[in-house]
Amino acid sequence: MLFHAAALSYHGKGVILAADSGCGKTTTTLALVRQGFKFLSDEASALGLNDGMLTPYPRSLLLRMGTLKLFEQKGWELPSHQIALKTDDRMAIHFSSALLGDKCQPHSLIIMRRPDEADDRTCQVTLDCLPDRLWAHLQPLSTPDIQSLKKGFFPVFKVKEANVNKVYEVCEEQGVLVLDVTESAVASRYYEKAPHLQKISKLTAAISLLQYFLGSYRSAILQEDFQGSVAGLIEPLVNILAKVNCYQLTPGHLDQTVEIINRIVSK
Repeated sequence: MLFHAAALSYHGKGVILAADSGCGKTTTTLALVRQGFKFLSDEASALGLNDGMLTPYPRSLLLRMGTLKLFEQKGWELPSHQIALKTDDRMAIHFSSALLGDKCQPHSLIIMRRPDEADDRTCQVTLDCLPDRLWAHLQPLSTPDIQSLKKGFFPVFKVKEANVNKVYEVCEEQGVLVLDVTESAVASRYYEKAPHLQKISKLTAAISLLQYFLGSYRSAILQEDFQGSVAGLIEPLVNILAKVNCYQLTPGHLDQTVEIINRIVSK
């Protein structure tokens, strides 16, 4: 099963960080690797349905300028890496092999809460084409500033982050590819607050994690094993999480957030 979540390990203990875009997941992941955690994945965590094991799914780590500036302000160096892509507003890096982790048993699941400041965040969406019939469906989802639509080589427009999933659905129905979705940065004041940790039940954790399931209704797992119903995954997930410590975390000061996660995994 693939989930929109980061995955790391610490001395063989797996950690899953599940979060919507804009919760500081990538920044937290980078800070944890800097503190000695091994990197398994940032965007897609692979969790075995039968054995419950967390399998590495490493790809490039996409860093936005806000993350790089935060590290610069703290005087922190990035962990050993190679630059895969660099533009004016973001950079994609590959960690060195020494920083990559191995398959492991998950120890902690952390559901990261969205910051209040992210409620009105916008995303810039790039499509491969934009026929009039599609724009008629997308226009109500876009930001009030219709001038934000750019018709260059690829059409680009802005939507509220809450509408991104609807954009994917409409584009899929009409056979148009979504080439890129770029979120606006998390407000810097987000990292000036104190983080808050709360333990949650296995059932709550399983239901929360399913919100980040990357398989659609056409997923082979759902179709072949659960008659197309994502609810069928709740029981096996609860079983997988039986020995996993489950928490909800509202991140804040990056140093304190990393310290909290360190404390969780050291138990």
